[in-house]
Amino acid sequence: MKVSQLANKIQKAKIRVMYDMARGMDDVISLTVGEPDFKTPASIIEVSNRCFSEGMTAYTPNNGLYELRKAVADYYSPITGYEVDPDKEVMITVGAQEALVVAMQILLDPGDDVMLCEPYYVSYLGQIHVCGCNPVFVPTSEENRWVPTVEDLERTVTDRTRVMIINSPNNPTGCEISREELKKIAEFAIRHDIVVISDEPYNKIRYSETPFVSISSMPGMKERTLVVNSFSKTYAMPGWRLGYAVGPEWIISQMPKTHDVTVSCVPAPFQHAGAFALKNCDKDVEEMVRRFRIRRDLVVEGINSIPGLSCSAPDGTFYLFFNIKELGVSSEEFAFGLLEDKHVALVPGNGFGDLGEGYMRLTFAKDEEDLTEAISRIREYVEKIRNK
Repeated sequence: MKVSQLANKIQKAKIRVMYDMARGMDDVISLTVGEPDFKTPASIIEVSNRCFSEGMTAYTPNNGLYELRKAVADYYSPITGYEVDPDKEVMITVGAQEALVVAMQILLDPGDDVMLCEPYYVSYLGQIHVCGCNPVFVPTSEENRWVPTVEDLERTVTDRTRVMIINSPNNPTGCEISREELKKIAEFAIRHDIVVISDEPYNKIRYSETPFVSISSMPGMKERTLVVNSFSKTYAMPGWRLGYAVGPEWIISQMPKTHDVTVSCVPAPFQHAGAFALKNCDKDVEEMVRRFRIRRDLVVEGINSIPGLSCSAPDGTFYLFFNIKELGVSSEEFAFGLLEDKHVALVPGNGFGDLGEGYMRLTFAKDEEDLTEAISRIREYVEKIRNK
């Protein structure tokens, strides 16, 4: 007997490889998994607990409770620039991960191509394979702030390309695509009749005073953009597995089909808590982002002070993608050596695609004391490499 070709094709993410290795060691500072170290705000937990105590444990509609769909529609209407219909243009899912898979299952046939900007969030690759489709990698570079150029898009697109995934602010690089750049990407998508899935879980974890811009707000993109978002990062709710999709009716109306045969629905107490979060917890989010900004500045200054390492300050997220090329070691060598020698766990850049080689991802969703100690240990390890 044997497992399927798909099972062999999908590899364990290097994020999880490093995370699992770190869990088996003592005195480890793990800066691997992308989750806030803050607890879910107490007011959100109270709503969920109350719903459980009142017996809200029955199935819910496949597309989600109206209260949450309406809260999502109200939140995204100003972002998209059009009035989002909670009945026809919003779908509640088990985290953003499920929203991404369900969307691809609805939009793609086996053998279709999906454009990915590299480096990319690693789960996209497995999700594309689950659909029996092919990833087509669009190169980006540190010199261009990891944002794709139209020339690179045109060189990469194929006759089988049906979908392009963009992620801004981006995991792992922390870079954000500007309004002008989004406009060019939108024009490209329209020109080639491509649907854009815009993954936006970090749209409130940003360090700019300018408003967030979604590609869904660009001219001509309303009918060809599916926005995916999550409560995991913004509201410190990673274990709640609550997400959603916003998009045109022709896509949203089909998504409950595959959602129903995989997870059926999302628990009612979590949905009520999510609606409460969207409507009442902006101050909690602002405080978390204020702390993330302090931590960002701490690790950027720290990494740039270490000879042989370099980085730019991320526009958003809680990730730092820093350059180790001057050291002359691979990203995996650096990651495994740092963990073994100094008990600091980072993610090797090649875990986010070939163009991530020569870089490391550091998650700064940790308290300042741990981050300061991690930087000190990284400095010692780099000095050891340079003195060999």
